[in-house]
Amino acid sequence: MKDEVLALCELSNDLLYHKIPKEKLLYYLSEPLRIGKAIANQWKGQSIRKLCEEKHIQIKFLKESKKTYGVSFRAQIEMDKQQTTIFIYEGSIRELAKNSGFHKEKPLSYDEALDMHLSHEFFHYLEYSSDEFVSERLDQIVTMKLPFFTRKAYINRCSEIAAHAFTKELLGLEHLPNLYDYYYLMNSGQMKQSDFDKMMKNKEELLRLLQ
Repeated sequence: MKDEVLALCELSNDLLYHKIPKEKLLYYLSEPLRIGKAIANQWKGQSIRKLCEEKHIQIKFLKESKKTYGVSFRAQIEMDKQQTTIFIYEGSIRELAKNSGFHKEKPLSYDEALDMHLSHEFFHYLEYSSDEFVSERLDQIVTMKLPFFTRKAYINRCSEIAAHAFTKELLGLEHLPNLYDYYYLMNSGQMKQSDFDKMMKNKEELLRLLQ
């Protein structure tokens, strides 16, 4: 699965996606992917758990996942000047791992799923500690334009795309990790394969039109 297709799936979840000019869509895909990969190359070959240890990031394991609007959390990060903590919801990670295989692709192990989520949250730690959030490094879009007033905003999902690219590069994954979310949804009966196939086809067609 091409990175740009999966990145477009992520981007289309942004609240301001419909405001992005068509001619800027590729920019909001390629730049976060490039940035995430470049940052990962600075840390490549190192264990994500060792990196967390070196940065004094606490990892706390919780049995139950918090739920918001029916969605189970797998990992969350809390950051301040004194301490950074990554909370890992073991049950949700195990469920993802168990349901992450699809067709001929074997499922992730628990440790692989755990490292994937630690890497994702570590990327957000790097953004926070450097005060350089990927979404704020990219161009703003115009959300409202009046004769004497123009409102602009950042595309926040660009940071998520960069985190996916970082995780893929750091861990040597075959795909951006958000693909496993879709595998989980299909394997757990929350999404039909026909709907997934249709979504992928639509994203691929849009990218062809943009290129």
